[in-house]
Amino acid sequence: GPGIFHPYDSGHIAMTYTGLSCLVILGDDLSRVNKDAVLAGLRALQLEDGSFCAVLEGSENDMRFVYCASCICYMLDDWSGMDMKKAMDYIRRSMSYDNGLAQGAGLESHGGSTFCGIASLCLMGKLEEVFSEKELNRIRRWCIMRQQSGYHGRPNKPVDTCYSFWVGATLKLLNIFQYTDFEKNRNYILSTQDRLVGGFAKWPDSHPGKL
Repeated sequence: GPGIFHPYDSGHIAMTYTGLSCLVILGDDLSRVNKDAVLAGLRALQLEDGSFCAVLEGSENDMRFVYCASCICYMLDDWSGMDMKKAMDYIRRSMSYDNGLAQGAGLESHGGSTFCGIASLCLMGKLEEVFSEKELNRIRRWCIMRQQSGYHGRPNKPVDTCYSFWVGATLKLLNIFQYTDFEKNRNYILSTQDRLVGGFAKWPDSHPGKL
């Protein structure tokens, strides 16, 4: 029950990120948050390669959790929760041969992980320190080529509503969102709307979902 500790009730980096985000959205000043404990827990989750695990007991480690850690540090206005240099190096090593960012070094580039990496560097204020302008232009090109009607997350994959955020937000962070086709993207998103029960789906004529 509430207030009863259970050994499996451990902290989770993504839940910490979403919890803090909800508080900020609701206008909370975070004064009741034990910031020192959050930052100490965050430091314990960072691995030697610069990435982060989700939980102390061991889990996947990849770009998603680097982003969560970056958001947590940014919201708490304290970057002592991570070794920033290691995190920056991890993001740089994740750049794939086709110029997108992957979940980690040697993996396939993806719209979601590209957002997580670029957004993390923007929060750190280190984007142009990690990538040269030439490299950023290559990343920009990779992102802008993801648009068909809406966006897809990887080459030769179907368009999916969620990538209007993941890729669209990355293009905004890279200052080239104005070169996309707004109308095509808007029309695709509206085509996935369920006019009976509301909500949007991944694809037209599919069931809507919360995500």
